[in-house]
Amino acid sequence: MATRQPQYSPKQIADALQVSESSVKRWCDGGVIPTIRTVGGHRRITFEGLQRFLQQTERTLTNPDVLGLPALMACRRTAIPGAETDHQRRFREALAAGEEPQCRQILRAQIEGGQTRSEAAELLITDAMHGLGEAWQCNELDVYQERRACAISHRLIGELIAELPPTKTHALTAVGGAPEGDHYQLPSGIVELSLRELGWRSVCLGNNLPLESFSQAAHDYAADLVWISVSAIEDTATFVAKQNKLASSLGESVPLFVGGRALCDDIRPRLRYTAHCDNLRQFVDLVAIMQLSLRR
Repeated sequence: MATRQPQYSPKQIADALQVSESSVKRWCDGGVIPTIRTVGGHRRITFEGLQRFLQQTERTLTNPDVLGLPALMACRRTAIPGAETDHQRRFREALAAGEEPQCRQILRAQIEGGQTRSEAAELLITDAMHGLGEAWQCNELDVYQERRACAISHRLIGELIAELPPTKTHALTAVGGAPEGDHYQLPSGIVELSLRELGWRSVCLGNNLPLESFSQAAHDYAADLVWISVSAIEDTATFVAKQNKLASSLGESVPLFVGGRALCDDIRPRLRYTAHCDNLRQFVDLVAIMQLSLRR
């Protein structure tokens, strides 16, 4: 049996917000606070309605104890600073609030405006997840908000990939993913999307994968390209040794593209690779050039 949501009276909400009861009633009647009515016609605010009100107005509960709520509940927000454009700002806020339809609408608008699917995903999803990640680390978002944002982003990327036409049988093959110790999945998903848009047969191997597996997958799929997205490194020395071993196993015939925020200036000179990409746009451009040369 489903647990019944707690319901609060306007007076309780007023005491928690430290405002007048008449103000709360006015907000209820104006639709600012989602409200239900009892059989007797009395206003009641559900916990979900209260959350939505706090998120949309960026208010906090001055006295959450009145409602039996922890103080932490009043501190979470959805306005995530740092976005460069209005589209990014609105997407950040929608993602932090868990408004999946709104996220989808903003993403669609970018694509309809002329951007490729991977460009739109990079502009909005990558930017938003960076902002949400920083807000979570600063304890401005709860962990559930960050995890929920990841789940929504995965679904959106999956939808974009599903819309693409089937890969042709003679298409070039690329395999890649994130190495052992790297639990970030979204960067690999966006790379897979960009490769599929270019017409590649893209095989995303997943995240937290031993580097030896990249070599085995390259052999099994007769790969024309191997890529690694590196957002986190547990042990630098181990990663460098295993990455260089992977590059040697691929030889000169299979290009190895690497990228990701964890490959800083101190690490890159110690690695062997065909190309390092600072961003998705650079990756797409380099892959497109290589694609032309391989088809000649």
